Amino acid sequence: MFNIKIKDLLVGFIITSILLIILQVLSTAVLPIFGLMKYRLPFNILIILFLAFKLESPFLAIFILIFQYIYSFFSVEGWAMGVFAGILVSMIVGYLKDIIHFSSVFLTVLVTEIFQVVWFIIVSILIYLQVGNWDYIFEKLSRFAVESIVISLLAPLLFAFLDRVWKINDQDGGHSFRGGR
Repeated sequence: MFNIKIKDLLVGFIITSILLIILQVLSTAVLPIFGLMKYRLPFNILIILFLAFKLESPFLAIFILIFQYIYSFFSVEGWAMGVFAGILVSMIVGYLKDIIHFSSVFLTVLVTEIFQVVWFIIVSILIYLQVGNWDYIFEKLSRFAVESIVISLLAPLLFAFLDRVWKINDQDGGHSFRGGR
């Protein structure tokens, strides 16, 4: 069913990992220069959403784990909650994949924002179960609103780049891996 070559998956994975590291270093270094100490753009979510939307691979859960682990070097929140949220969001996307299309920039931004909200809700519930207090979640909500809007606005650009990296075939709905064709 899938025409996936391990070599192509590996190349896409390595380039995306390097991109995630570069974007997180820039986010961690540049935002504080402008006085935005508490803000960190979660490019990991954007990358995982891209893979959930467009990559049909049995390795998706492993990619989510590794990208969340890479992201954990830049965050105090750890990787486990992100892996859980990423896999749940990917499962939801999998069920809705046939009705999700990125035919315009606006739709890409909107769909990305909706799934970031779902991600936030999942992680917030996990944090609440861990701490038993909503204070941190409400504090995080104010930062999330700004960060998610910025990430959603960047989604069309990053998705276009990642389409090339992962060699996504747009002729069949925009969500299948082309392999080495």
